Parts: sequence; structure tokens; C-alpha cells
Amino acid sequence: MPNTTLDHPDLIEDEGLLFACTLDGEGGARFLGWDDIDKWTNTDGPLWMHMDHKHPRVVDWVKKQSGLTTTTTDALLAEETRPRVFRGRRGLVTILRGVNLNESADGEDMVAIRLWSEGERVITLRHERLHTPRNILVQLIELNTGPKTAPELFERLISRINDNIADTILTLEEQLGDLEGDLDISKAAIQRRDLSHIRQKAVALRRYIAPQREALGTLVSEPPSWMDDHSRAQLRETSDRLMRYLEELDAVRERAMVVKDDIANQLSEASNKTLYVLAIISAIFLPLAFLTGLLGINIGGMPGVENPYAFWIFCAVMIVCLIIEVYIFRKLKWL
Repeated sequence: MPNTTLDHPDLIEDEGLLFACTLDGEGGARFLGWDDIDKWTNTDGPLWMHMDHKHPRVVDWVKKQSGLTTTTTDALLAEETRPRVFRGRRGLVTILRGVNLNESADGEDMVAIRLWSEGERVITLRHERLHTPRNILVQLIELNTGPKTAPELFERLISRINDNIADTILTLEEQLGDLEGDLDISKAAIQRRDLSHIRQKAVALRRYIAPQREALGTLVSEPPSWMDDHSRAQLRETSDRLMRYLEELDAVRERAMVVKDDIANQLSEASNKTLYVLAIISAIFLPLAFLTGLLGINIGGMPGVENPYAFWIFCAVMIVCLIIEVYIFRKLKWL
């Protein structure tokens, strides 16, 4: 889904409250502020609060006014998180990682989002900006095509967060495909560096996607009672897609190893060819070097010392030797 920005006069971040709204049950929503949240009841419609989990007022509200247990609030406000799902006394906590689509950020630096719901409210907290909540808010406020119930909102948040992973994996596959189609030993150092970068990205993505797949597997196998059949089916599809993403990441890593081996083989082959040529040259000139060394000794009795044609005769002998060596090497298929 393309990233969309929302320009609305009622969308004002207020003391850690990035936005809050109530769903109208028809795909739209109405903005709320802190005062409206304090007065909210079930009869006002499903409530969605999206907050910065580090802001002091948000921390105070989650701990004292949200009605959540200490275990749940600790999980929602934790600094370091891994993808997981667990049931609190009143609702379900889901902690996931989404692709970092912020400017100048690497996609594999995945951003945590914390979700809680009991079927009437959906509370989401983040530390770094995530595009998914804003995109869903655009559907609610501008397009009136957003989720109609809290379970549907809960499911759509999870699905959209995981959908963005596919684009990052596709980018890695395209980069790897470009490397595979343009292997050149003259650019081996650059290509090996790019290949290492791709592998590091794949490893970083897999580190979060694997536990995320397990977390969603738990949610699919033991869905909360308030989640409707459609949302359960969609979560099952999301879980299956995550499994496919893991398989694609494994394939990227394996392809990267194959490309690395290809580069190493090409470098080895080029080195062997060079060594082979040097060996042939050495073999050709070894007899000639022996002859010149033998006749270059400075002692009496050397043949041809008094003959004015001895040097040219010796050159002719070496040429004949060279021709014979080349002939023998060709017969042996060394050349």
C-alpha cells in the first residue's frame, strides 16, 4: 500500500497522543482528544488510540487510567521488545516489528509497534514513526473505507505492518539478481561488498520475522473470543505470508552464498590461468636458460671462443630448441 499523508485540521499531536478516533461502523471515524478519551464509553463506538510510548503523559495514562494490569502496561511500555503475543487479564497484547520506511532509514532496521485490544478499544504505541497507522487513518478519515470494528482494525494493523516486509524482500531479490547477471572479476571487490550488505540485510530481517511468525502462529491457533471469523481468516493469511517471507529470505541467503562462490571461483580460475601461463613460459625458457648459463661460465676450454660465427650458431641452436619445445607442448596439449 502506498504511503499517504493526512492533512486534517483536527489531526494535532497532543502530549504524546499522536491521534485518537472512534469508528463509526461504516468505514469512517471521528477524531478525539484527551478530554474526549476520558469521557469515552462503549456506546460511543470502538476507540483507537495511537500514542508515543515514551511521553510522560502517555506513560501516566497507560499505568493509571487505561485499566490495564501491571504486566500488560510493562509489556506495552518496555524499551526493548521482541515480537510476541500474550493474553492479559482483560485483553490481548501483540508486539510486532514493521519495516522502517522513514527517510534515510534502512528497511531492515525494523520499528516496534505495540498493540492491545479487548474488542472495544485498540491501543497502539510506537517509539519511531510508522507509516501503517497513518495509512489506515487516511482510509478512515478521508476515504471512509477503513475498518468498521475494533477486531477488524486490530487485524488490519497487523496485516498492513507485515505487508510492507514484502517490498523490502523484493528489493533484496532485485539487488541480488543484478549482481548475478553482472558478475565481473574486475569489479569483484565492489560486488563482494554489495553481496555482504545484502546478506546482512537478509539476516537482520529474518531475526525479527521468525519470532513474528511464531507470534502470529500463536494468535491464529488461539484467537481471542472477540475476534470475528473474517478477521481470523485474514490473520491466517498474514501468518502464511510471513512464512513465505521467511522462505524467500532463506532463498536470498542461499543465492547470496552461490553468488559468493561464483565470484570466488572466477577469481580462482583467473589466478590459475595466470599461474598456468607463467608455468608454461618458465618451462619454455628453462632449457634456454640452462644453455646460456652453461656457456656463460668464464673458464678455459669453452667451445667457439675463437670462432667469429659461434654466437650466431648458438642463437640458431636456441631457436631450434624453442621450436621443438613448442611442438612438444602442443602435442601434449599444454598449449
